[in-house]
Amino acid sequence: MFPGAVSYLIYISIPVLLTGVSVLLSSCLGKDSFKKGETQSIEYANNSFLPSYLGYFFVALSVGNWETLWFIYGILFIFTFLSQALYFNPLFLLFNYEFYNVQTRNGVSLFLISHKKYKRPEDIEIEKVFRINNYTFIERRV
Repeated sequence: MFPGAVSYLIYISIPVLLTGVSVLLSSCLGKDSFKKGETQSIEYANNSFLPSYLGYFFVALSVGNWETLWFIYGILFIFTFLSQALYFNPLFLLFNYEFYNVQTRNGVSLFLISHKKYKRPEDIEIEKVFRINNYTFIERRV
């Protein structure tokens, strides 16, 4: 129906637009904060999602028809959602977000999605962060 380049542009624009909508809707989530001195350690986590998403990509390349593709991705979505896995969306990287594994002084491991570049635990003082689930938070631009 469309030339190849146009259809690829449409295919990529849909997830990018939906990611933008999810960032906008994150302001409707519950609010929390990170107080100064509350963080014990911080670890950059941008690269830890890559093997998983590359695996999904290569599975998609080997699927021969749309019905099978939707079935496989449906099952993957259900398992990921029910496992309450970390919410890595690699398209957040296009929106200049960074991913961090944060450990609090109480020993709780949290996942932080933020625009800011954190290097030291003592740098983390966030007045308003939005709670995606009990262990995942997103810090939006003000």
